[in-house]
Amino acid sequence: MKKGAEPDIPLEAVQSLLTRVIWQAVADLGVDAYKSDAEHFFDGETFVEYCDILGWNVRRARTSLGKFVESGNRISGNHLLTAAELAAQQMRAAQAQTAIAS
Repeated sequence: MKKGAEPDIPLEAVQSLLTRVIWQAVADLGVDAYKSDAEHFFDGETFVEYCDILGWNVRRARTSLGKFVESGNRISGNHLLTAAELAAQQMRAAQAQTAIAS
């Protein structure tokens, strides 16, 4: 590779990375400490550029992701959590905290 040349990275690898970044931002919407940054990302130009690279319609992507977030479902790590699973996970965490405090 010549100095200053763009690396040859397969488009599929870039798309996979961008998709992971988007899903991490979706997960961050459920964390108070990161929520405003995630909202800024989805409202900003970077998300528009990611959608362009992924071949997504920006309006549809924002609508679809908004519906997902409003559904109460969340992402934990690489796993989708339904609202019921999220509630159960939070209950287990609260019970563990109570047990530790006792």
